[in-house]
Amino acid sequence: MPPKRKSTTDEEDDEYRRKRDRNNQAVKRSRVKSKMKTEETQQRVNDLRLKNQLLEDKIDNQKKELKFLKELFITQAQAKADKLVGINLNELLQDDDDDDNDEDEGESSKKRAKESKGEGSKSRSRR
Repeated sequence: MPPKRKSTTDEEDDEYRRKRDRNNQAVKRSRVKSKMKTEETQQRVNDLRLKNQLLEDKIDNQKKELKFLKELFITQAQAKADKLVGINLNELLQDDDDDDNDEDEGESSKKRAKESKGEGSKSRSRR
């Protein structure tokens, strides 16, 4: 014997159809939203790749510039050393570094002396 089917009224069919239509619309909206989010993410990935490439190119250019400046410095230092016969280039470069450090230490000492006398910055006097 075939199974008995529940009799459905037109009202129940209409309610079911409305629910299905609402669900179908919600699914469409969800898919569109998901697709837009995927496209935005892909665009961001592309933008970041481009930005990364530009930064890598900038790094390469700065490395080349640094190499050039080092070579220029070495050339100038050697020319200076050639004029000053009997002076070691390393000693000459070391003296330049020491002079810079002496100036920095002198400025720091002066600043500390002013601060201890109360002549420091205003922010220190507020503390």
